[in-house]
Amino acid sequence: MNRISPAARALRVSVSAAFGAGLLMSAAFAQDQNAGAPGWAYTVERIATGVNNGYQLAFDPVGRQVYFSDTRWRTEERDAEGNVRVTQRATGKVVQFDAETRAIAGVYSYLGLSRMDGNGKEGDAFDWTGVEGDSLSSMRTQFSPYGIAVSNNDGDPIVVTTTARARDPEAGYGGNVVIFHPSQGDPTDADRLWAFEDGTPIFDGLRRVDINTATNKAFFSNFAAWRSEPGDRPGFVVVVDLPTRTVDARIAIPEGGVIGVAVDEERNLVYVGTIAAEKLYVIDAGSLDTSDPKSFDLNAAAVTELPAVVPQNARPTYSPELQRLYIASYEDPEGTITVVDADPDSATYGEVIDSIVTGPTNAVAVDAERGLLYSANLGAREVVVYSTEDHSELLRLPTTGNALNIGIDPVTHDVWVSNFAQASVTDVFTVTYAEPAE
Repeated sequence: MNRISPAARALRVSVSAAFGAGLLMSAAFAQDQNAGAPGWAYTVERIATGVNNGYQLAFDPVGRQVYFSDTRWRTEERDAEGNVRVTQRATGKVVQFDAETRAIAGVYSYLGLSRMDGNGKEGDAFDWTGVEGDSLSSMRTQFSPYGIAVSNNDGDPIVVTTTARARDPEAGYGGNVVIFHPSQGDPTDADRLWAFEDGTPIFDGLRRVDINTATNKAFFSNFAAWRSEPGDRPGFVVVVDLPTRTVDARIAIPEGGVIGVAVDEERNLVYVGTIAAEKLYVIDAGSLDTSDPKSFDLNAAAVTELPAVVPQNARPTYSPELQRLYIASYEDPEGTITVVDADPDSATYGEVIDSIVTGPTNAVAVDAERGLLYSANLGAREVVVYSTEDHSELLRLPTTGNALNIGIDPVTHDVWVSNFAQASVTDVFTVTYAEPAE
């Protein structure tokens, strides 16, 4: 395994006035031209994001903007004398970068959003009235973002975020969503979505989101009771109309819960990966009945099980140019990327083309124009680069933290990496190729 030495990096750390002074530190090192497979090399910029509890990023290819999520919640403790101290301050926000200039273009605070239990706004101190315990946390009641996606089909982007750990105290499950336009400034309470009008939770073990930017429909994955018997709180996909912030449908998946979703925009198909079954499903989103959004059974006929057998914990990514699915199945230390034929007109539609054993892959991204597949290998703190032609390994890109997911700039082909948890830096890689000298 060829790895790149720390000396073979170009380092740049910057931060906008939103977080303090401008340039903090910079250094440049000569690039090792033998860093990976013959001819493949890279440079990297390390850019401070101001994110305290980082999760995913979303890349808007139309506006060339990058959005980072920060979901750090508030915690307080009370001693025997009744004195309250803050043990963690909330910093929930979305940070926007301009991909061309590398500068912060906006910071959208979630601290003005009311908690789902009514105990103030996320930036407020807790009301301890009637509380018998000695600690309070907004981990289950906040709306600050975990997952993130963006839709931009009219020049006014819509940012969609998910809060994975939110939970209805009575139901014992749930999830929170925020849908807002960055052009409006910070999100407001009107941008929140978490329950039907009767108070029933919309979501159940909410995790990831993907968007059909042509129809402005968002598709949310839900674990639900994924270890339970079929029919007992099955995993499902929630379809939300973004302009109106309303639920169109909830679609139950027969087995295994739902961890990942990927959209084929042209055909309006949604591919679904499960957390506990070795199965892959596809939803025909163009045929959905939206007459009863709460029903799990109404659209059972829209769900098809594909022939591919994929490892559990499957997070699919769809490449429209290659008409393939690249499915990251997280496992530490050795996860798998399964390549599946996603051309419905192909005789081998839905079948496995190849399988790549990699590190603990959390998500993948595809640069079809350059023929490159990128895997964000979480615990290994690196991104691994493969050829989409023969799936050979080309390069390993060491990251500042635990690489979570990736965005690719369609103009420069630079690779932006979101790092998990306390790594408040994004790694921006430029991958190059030159014919090796004979």
